[in-house]
Amino acid sequence: MNEYDSDFLAQSLISSGFSPVDNSKYADIILINTCTVRAKPEQKAFSLLGRMSELKQENPGLIMGVVGCLAQQKGHELMKRFPQLDFVMGPRDLGRIKEVLRRIDTDGEKIVATDLEPGPPQPVTCQGYFGGRVTGYLSIMEGCNNFCSYCIVPYVRGREISRSPEEIMIEAKNLISEGIKEITLLGQNVNSYQWEGVEKWDFVSLLREITKLDGLLRLRFTTSHPKDLSEQLIQCFGDLDKLCPHIHLPFQAGSNPVLERMKRGYTREKYIELIEKLRTVRSDIGITSDVMVGFPGESEQDFDMTLNLIKRVQFDALFSFKYSDRKGTLAAEMGD
Repeated sequence: MNEYDSDFLAQSLISSGFSPVDNSKYADIILINTCTVRAKPEQKAFSLLGRMSELKQENPGLIMGVVGCLAQQKGHELMKRFPQLDFVMGPRDLGRIKEVLRRIDTDGEKIVATDLEPGPPQPVTCQGYFGGRVTGYLSIMEGCNNFCSYCIVPYVRGREISRSPEEIMIEAKNLISEGIKEITLLGQNVNSYQWEGVEKWDFVSLLREITKLDGLLRLRFTTSHPKDLSEQLIQCFGDLDKLCPHIHLPFQAGSNPVLERMKRGYTREKYIELIEKLRTVRSDIGITSDVMVGFPGESEQDFDMTLNLIKRVQFDALFSFKYSDRKGTLAAEMGD
């Protein structure tokens, strides 16, 4: 999702007459796109901001901003801690980037734009931007309604808002016209995509429509939530030739008591059942996942159950993370 947001910002600026530079020393504007899902990327952002302060001293006219989830969560705190910043902007305000830069240039004001009300920004596709790339990202929705007990995403990305199928199809066609052959559909939980207009759309109907586009060779999507993985979506892996045989399906823990405290909405047994159904429909499907260790209250027995699930499923790749408290979440108040 952050790569998509960065592409959006870059194309927005290019369409306004700006050009990218290879060295930050020669930049007139620096945007730092951030993540706050875990503590480590947050710490990296703070470290980078500290180093970037020297550039501001050398070039007082440099405009520097922090965008993304860290900006949404700690906007005013960032402005106080790093006075060299000119603005911070949350994920749902990215469509205001031109307006914000204009206000800074005209009035010299410091701006905190962290409004969760605006919807996803309108797509911008600059001719030649992708420069020979064959893969591209396309956001179909923004936000999350799941409120897993450890997750900060609903608080910094807001509630779910789906983009219209018409808008998605236009952006997909634009990507294809720029030479993109493989598109990855993005969302915090793509399975819950829904749109009600003249016709009612869900994620399955969207997949089926996009795969009809001429010039598109491959289609992927991420991320999926196990509790929303329907039989119809699973069947798409058998029906749609352009849909790559791969799914990223985070399980997070292999212990039912831990899954319950995480508020994941499924059991260990249900997850294994979904994996079996996926492999029945498409025997060569690649399955990757996320797992978290050290969740509050996790026992040795809970941990062993997680290891057991990993051995049983035999994932093609696994992203493992150590639990870190996210202020404002239920898990942060649980204690160990």
